[in-house]
Amino acid sequence: MSYGIMLDRGMFRVSYREPNCGGNRIYQAKVGTLMDAVASFNLHVGGFDTPLSVERIDISGVMTHRWNLDGRYSVPRLVGGTSTS
Repeated sequence: MSYGIMLDRGMFRVSYREPNCGGNRIYQAKVGTLMDAVASFNLHVGGFDTPLSVERIDISGVMTHRWNLDGRYSVPRLVGGTSTS
């Protein structure tokens, strides 16, 4: 049996507007990619279509990237950070 080294690469924070009760909400996902974060949001919180803002947070707690999505199935637009770091 081989054991690989597991690296902590941070997390994603999904900000959205809750349509039934109103108000801003945050969902945090400990996943590897932006699309995994959106899929996790859809599975655990979703069921409704709302604009999303997704931030990648590195292991030191600093926001490195921010994407906006018009809805849970739309194309992400990089609006903060860089695509190369």
